[in-house]
Amino acid sequence: MIPGLDHIGIVGADLSAMEAAYARLGFTVAPRCELVALAEDGGATPLGQVNSHLVFGRTYVELTAVEGDLETHHLRDAIARYFGFHIIVLTADDAEAARRRVIAGGIEAPPTALAGREVRYPGGRGMAGFRWFRVPDADLPDAFVCYVEQLTPDLVFDASLNDHPNGARDVRDIFLCVDDPAAAAARFARASGAPVTAAPDGPRVDLAVGRARFLDTEALLREFPGIAPPALPWAAGFTVDCPDFEATRRFFRNSDLPWHDGGDRLWIDPDFACGAIVAFAPPA
Repeated sequence: MIPGLDHIGIVGADLSAMEAAYARLGFTVAPRCELVALAEDGGATPLGQVNSHLVFGRTYVELTAVEGDLETHHLRDAIARYFGFHIIVLTADDAEAARRRVIAGGIEAPPTALAGREVRYPGGRGMAGFRWFRVPDADLPDAFVCYVEQLTPDLVFDASLNDHPNGARDVRDIFLCVDDPAAAAARFARASGAPVTAAPDGPRVDLAVGRARFLDTEALLREFPGIAPPALPWAAGFTVDCPDFEATRRFFRNSDLPWHDGGDRLWIDPDFACGAIVAFAPPA
């Protein structure tokens, strides 16, 4: 079974600044929450990570800041490289079954873990629990990729948070800038079980929800002129679907933000989106 894109994560040093940046971009920012490890008996241990979310119908964007002991934190190596888009999370109906499939493909995935966050959303409150495991960096060094089984999806994908002033309705794709797009796409395909499709601008991996695109530096510059990767590999950014694209254009025309017009889409420089390129486009 091919997984979908569950959510992506932008990692920064100051969550308040990240929340303000994405609110300025026209996203509805959900109330923040603290990530905790959960014991089977219900006990909770803080993981030193505080999050806010941009919630859509099937996906969401996590804004996260690490406030605990960085030496032992699972995002330590990512933060050492750059602040910005790092986390790519794939869906799992059953995390243990997904882990077995990944292992059968030759990837030594670690045991699943139980975690959660206490949410206080307009549509509901409670512990939003999930089981997850990471795809090891040795097998997929291009980003922090993991699988998540959402145990309380109704709490997570709160429909009352889906209305964004910029018109965004879902994450359509993610794009990564890498030295060797073909090799990176093949690694991602192996971990996800999804096929690689050739495209003029670089290979892509189509998921059940969303897709991952792989670009070299030249392709990235053609698509986003003037943008230089802080390091390679670089999880460069993402595109959101905007069903009423003219309304999205009006939102940005009426804003004080510097934005780039790509004709069939518009996009925001990483300097204004916490290190990530954010593109807005009509549904494909």
